[in-house]
Amino acid sequence: MCGMCLPHCPTYGKTRNEADSPRGRISLMQGLNSGRLAVDDHLLQHLDGCLTCRACESICPSGVPYGELIDAARQVLAEDHGHGSGTRLGKAFIDSRPLRQAATHALRFYQASGLQALARHSGLLGITGLERRERFLPAISTRRLRPAGDGPRVALFTGCAGEVFDRQTLASAITVLTALGYRVEIPERQGCCGAIDLHAGRADRARALVGENLAAFEGDYEAIVSTASGCGAMLAEYSRHGGEAGRAFAERIVDINRFIVKALEDRPLDVRPLSRRVAIHAPCSLTHVLKGAGDPRRVLETIPGLELVDLPDNARCCGAAGSYMLSQPEMADALREDKLAHLRTLRPEILVTSNIGCALHLRAGIEAEGLGIEVLHPVTLLARQLERAHT
Repeated sequence: MCGMCLPHCPTYGKTRNEADSPRGRISLMQGLNSGRLAVDDHLLQHLDGCLTCRACESICPSGVPYGELIDAARQVLAEDHGHGSGTRLGKAFIDSRPLRQAATHALRFYQASGLQALARHSGLLGITGLERRERFLPAISTRRLRPAGDGPRVALFTGCAGEVFDRQTLASAITVLTALGYRVEIPERQGCCGAIDLHAGRADRARALVGENLAAFEGDYEAIVSTASGCGAMLAEYSRHGGEAGRAFAERIVDINRFIVKALEDRPLDVRPLSRRVAIHAPCSLTHVLKGAGDPRRVLETIPGLELVDLPDNARCCGAAGSYMLSQPEMADALREDKLAHLRTLRPEILVTSNIGCALHLRAGIEAEGLGIEVLHPVTLLARQLERAHT
C-alpha cells in the first residue's frame, strides 16, 4: 500500500484517480471480497479499466502479485455477478481451429476481392458497428504453416489470434529457426493459450485450454517457442494453472527473441545489410512478465546497417492489452497517442514489436495518421534479410 506503483500505472497517469491505480484497485478488491462494496457501474469501471500490464509488479518492493489479484477479482465478478462473460462468437473463435482456418480464408477473400474497400467507403461498417474492429484488420495471409528443418526439435506455438492475423510472423519464425539448425514442428491439437479467458474471469475455461495445450505439447521438444509475448507470458505461468505438468511445460517455454539470441551464440547467420531507422517497441508482457525487453534489440543487431532506437517510455503500455483495445477504446487510444507522438518525433521507417495485439493497435493508429511506418515483428525483419542474403 506504499504507492510506489502509482507513477508507473498507465491508467492512473491519465486519470489521476486513485481508484485507477494498483493501490486503489486493491482497495476496491478488498471491499468487494469483504462485501463492504456493492458491484455497481463505478466498481466495474475501475476494475475493468485495468490493463493487466503488470508494470506495478516490476516496481513493487513487496512483490505483490497484482496480476493474480486482478484475475481473481474478475473471476468473482464473472462467476458471482455474471460480469464479463464474453460473446459466443469470441468463444467459438478461441475454441475451434476449423473456424479460425475458415475465418482466415474468408478475411483474405474480403481483402483481395475488393469488398474491404467497398465496405470502408460505403459507410456500412459504421452502420453495423464494426468500423473500429475492422480498422485493426491486417493484411491476411493464407500461407500454410508446415513443419520444416533438421536437427534438434522445437515446437512452435501458434495461438488463436496469431494463427489468423499473424501468419507472416509464424512463417518467419520457421525460416529463422531452420536456418539456425532446428527442426520446427507445429502440434496440431494446440489452441488458445487461455489468457483471454483468464483475464475475463473465465478461470475454468482457461484451465481447460491449459490442459489441452499440455496434452498437445507432450513431445520431446528442446523448447516450445512463442512469437507473441502476450501468449508467452501466459504460457510461462502455466505452473499456476496446470500443476506439475504445467510447471514442466513452463520450463520449456521460450520467447522467440530470447531463443534466437541464445542460438546465435553457437551459429551466426549470414544476413543481408539494411540501411533503415528502426524503432523498437517493448510490449508489457515481454518487459514485465518475460523480462526480455532487451532481446529484440539483440536480435536486430545481427542485421548490419540498421539504426536502432528504443521507443521512449517503453515500460508504459500502448493500450492494446489483448481485447482491451476493443472493450476500453477511449483509454486504449489515449495511451496509443503517446506512442504515436514519439513516432512522429523519431520518424522511423520501421517499428518492431513482439506482440500481435500491440502490432494491430499501433498499426491502426499509424495508418490512420498516414505516418508511413511499417510495423513488423523483429523475427520477420530478420527473416526478410536472411532470405535476401541467399537470393
